Amino acid sequence: MNLHQLKVFYEVAKSGSFSSAAQTLFLTQPAVTWQMKNLEASYELKLFERMGKKITLTQEGRVLFDFADRILNLTQQAEAALSDLKGLSRGALKVDSTFTFGDFYLPDLLSAFHRKYPKISVQVTTGNSTQIIENTLLHKNDVAFAARDPRHEKLEAREFTSDRLVAIVSSFHPFARRKSISLREIQGQPLILRERGSSPRRILDEILEHRGISHSVITESASTSAIKKMVEKGVGISILSQQVVKKELQAGILKQLPFSDVDIAYTFYFIYHKDKYLSHALKAFLDIAMEFSLKGWPE
Repeated sequence: MNLHQLKVFYEVAKSGSFSSAAQTLFLTQPAVTWQMKNLEASYELKLFERMGKKITLTQEGRVLFDFADRILNLTQQAEAALSDLKGLSRGALKVDSTFTFGDFYLPDLLSAFHRKYPKISVQVTTGNSTQIIENTLLHKNDVAFAARDPRHEKLEAREFTSDRLVAIVSSFHPFARRKSISLREIQGQPLILRERGSSPRRILDEILEHRGISHSVITESASTSAIKKMVEKGVGISILSQQVVKKELQAGILKQLPFSDVDIAYTFYFIYHKDKYLSHALKAFLDIAMEFSLKGWPE
């Protein structure tokens, strides 16, 4: 077994598809299939169960996948360590971020980082907290920003900054003249919320369930821009991060309604895998992130 063969196996196992693995590795599908047949023949073991186009791992395949995950991660760390010997004159970082943090907090952080380290490139991927935590466990990033503490033995998590969830309505909504509403008043109202798996949605669902408040969700979306547009047109009420709606509130496009009986706040965390090699570039990024966390965010 060679490292290339192991990479091919890992991509097939991860994607559950020979064709997807081939695209990721820039190989032809027959080449990927041939590599896997040779691997199985070499050890006289069946690594994959094939049911039509669907591919799953056998017990033997799962054992090899665990080793492949560790070996390929060590390979990446070795490459990072060697590149790190060149110092901060060059380098690259992979950063995962929640949609809200990526749109409204991360740009200031990245601007400060690039001003100080202009030759270090940063690749940013966005998703909800559930996806980001999973990616961090799978070593798909160097550092990530999630809206909840993963509380996982393999992950390092530090509090970063806090945000607040607020109810928003259009300027002509019947509630627009109100100074506040109770949480129970959203019962029966058409709600436009973030998707399940996102931290704002998880926090809201937990509070409503705890208080025995039923709610009617007419649309859920990962796009805060789409949600704001729908609220602006009077389609319904939403509950979003205060930071997300700041400009619309200042422009008078949307109206914020504080809850009279509850304060819904949540915290962003920066997280990274405890096995992650802390390169000069990653340490520099974490240092600047901590500076921002301590001094607060630009208005």
